Amino acid sequence: MKLFTKKRVLFLFLLIILVLLFAIVHFNGEIKYQNLSNISDKLSIALHDQLEREEEDALRFALVLSQNEAIKDALLQDNEDRGYEILSTIMKKLKENTNTLLRSQIITPEYLIFARSWDDTYSGMPLEDSRKDLQYFKTNKKPRVSIEVGRRLGIKATVPLYKKGRLLGFVEVLQFFDTTTTFFREFGIDLYILMDYDFYNTAVLMQSNPTIGAYIIANRAYNNTHVNTLERLDFKKLQAKKFVEVDDKILFYEPIKNANSELIGAFVMVMPQKNIANFGNSDEDISIFLNFSRKNLYDIVKKETLKNDLYKSQYDKALLYLKDTVADEDRELFIQEANKILHSYTKEELIALILKHRSIRRIKGEIR
Repeated sequence: MKLFTKKRVLFLFLLIILVLLFAIVHFNGEIKYQNLSNISDKLSIALHDQLEREEEDALRFALVLSQNEAIKDALLQDNEDRGYEILSTIMKKLKENTNTLLRSQIITPEYLIFARSWDDTYSGMPLEDSRKDLQYFKTNKKPRVSIEVGRRLGIKATVPLYKKGRLLGFVEVLQFFDTTTTFFREFGIDLYILMDYDFYNTAVLMQSNPTIGAYIIANRAYNNTHVNTLERLDFKKLQAKKFVEVDDKILFYEPIKNANSELIGAFVMVMPQKNIANFGNSDEDISIFLNFSRKNLYDIVKKETLKNDLYKSQYDKALLYLKDTVADEDRELFIQEANKILHSYTKEELIALILKHRSIRRIKGEIR
């Protein structure tokens, strides 16, 4: 009887130990999950913050180019060589003075390439079949910026060119995620921009790019180190959970959607386990991460940024940048539009805008 009692006590003791161990493991698992979920949220905010900045830069430069009368004259005269000369000169000066690498092109109303800043060999090439996003301009006159699939996956800012109410064509600035890829690398995170393989026939300039499962790698400056890990990855599981642990790395997922909210690919961020501690404190304010990112981006690309919170829209922001580029014949219309927009701001808001605009001008002088 005593032996039976001892066995019973021992059994209960072992059972309690097992329950405690299970509880500890489960609790630690929950803490780890919450930690990774918190990091995932931070990375998502940072990613979309940087993409928004790339889109703003592309749109701002496209708006400035749209005010260039020489570009409009080249279209009116059907002078493709002149169009290439104008674009290539502007983009080279931009690169020399700000270390910002952008590509621009002019498109005819029939969606044919008129001129591109980086080469002069594709004039007359049709874009309508590969650029479904251009259909937007059949019913809209406003500029548009979004991530789209064309001959390559990238950010495309497109602005219609009008003269006396006549559509002359479109000016477009292209970005290919270089700044965002570089930014994340500075934090020890490798970003992979993956386009859905369904667009293989459309993205003809990406057909020789490496493939990973049902995706094509879109960004040029990706790190080859983690490709083997990505090739073994269950993307459906990653998409469902938003982050997974593979080997000694954590992989985070964000969808890539075009302007019509169609899923066209995936952003995958790879972070080594050793870096998790740097991002895992749930009490950290995400603004610390984002504020550092803004300073970091400025050092990388040597260009100014302008906070969104001073403006009520991207369109309002563009007005101050266009002020010194408007042609004389369009200045009266520009002043009317500026007055209409700026009257919606309070006195204090206008003072803040003016001070910020002057600060940006001083920064540009230092860079040059």
